[in-house]
Amino acid sequence: MPNLYRGARRLPLVVSLLLGWLALSACAGAGSQPGASASPAASPTVAPGSVGHSTGADDVILRAEQAGGFTAPAFQITRVPEFTLYGDGTVLYQLPYDPDDASPIGPPRLAMARLDAEQMDALLAVAINAGGLGSAKAQYINPLVADAPDTIFTISTDEVTKTVAAQALSMADDPNNPDATNPDAAAIKALKALYDTLVPFGEQVARGNATDAGLYEPTTYRATLQEGQAQGEMIDWPWADLTLDAFVSNPDSSFRIATLTAEQAKALSPTPEGGLFDIAVVGPDRVPYQISLRPLLPEEAS
Repeated sequence: MPNLYRGARRLPLVVSLLLGWLALSACAGAGSQPGASASPAASPTVAPGSVGHSTGADDVILRAEQAGGFTAPAFQITRVPEFTLYGDGTVLYQLPYDPDDASPIGPPRLAMARLDAEQMDALLAVAINAGGLGSAKAQYINPLVADAPDTIFTISTDEVTKTVAAQALSMADDPNNPDATNPDAAAIKALKALYDTLVPFGEQVARGNATDAGLYEPTTYRATLQEGQAQGEMIDWPWADLTLDAFVSNPDSSFRIATLTAEQAKALSPTPEGGLFDIAVVGPDRVPYQISLRPLLPEEAS
């Protein structure tokens, strides 16, 4: 796996970026055949040290997330972006699943990191240039795969503002996936290498490319409720200050939605921070329900 961002603190910025571009160019070009499009890394679109962006603590500057795919509804509604960089240099990133420590009733928690101005500029330049976001199309479709999720990149800088979706990006390096003849093969491989740099971002923190800032402590959660679907061990309705009327009907699904405080979320589980899957409860009307939680991010909770 190429590390596009390696050495951002230990090497001068320009040298660090150059190494990242070269590493990704080699990766994206591997296995390409005549007729395949050139790697976006061949034509950098921004110079190091010149990436302008908003600086707000809830301004999303760079994000990598997955959506869709053949997964359970509870997984879909509790899914959070795996990586988000905000304008003040704060990063929220999802910790990997740990078979020994991760709660079986919810996704893993989010951690926080901080980038200084130089690190942030370096990462954004790599994302735009070597990662291909500067020249990427809005969508890359894989007609060979129907059930894999889309990987979605969002970038918002003075130079580049766009959203890019790549279907079945995890299969970009699959030798059984004949993408070498695809004219978009190099661009897809560049996006795959960028995703592998951002997720899991804890690897970059461990290398010193960002400063650890502890765990993310959500202040609010989105709760979804579905009646008549409860399975497994059930608990009584845990709230005296939250009624069924607090859950508002959602015209786009069978779920009803409410916003919970951190204390209300902890009434369902002492560790709800990463979210919760399908907690079975008996409502105040004695009807069985399933409740799932998703932590709200800074731009959602403000």
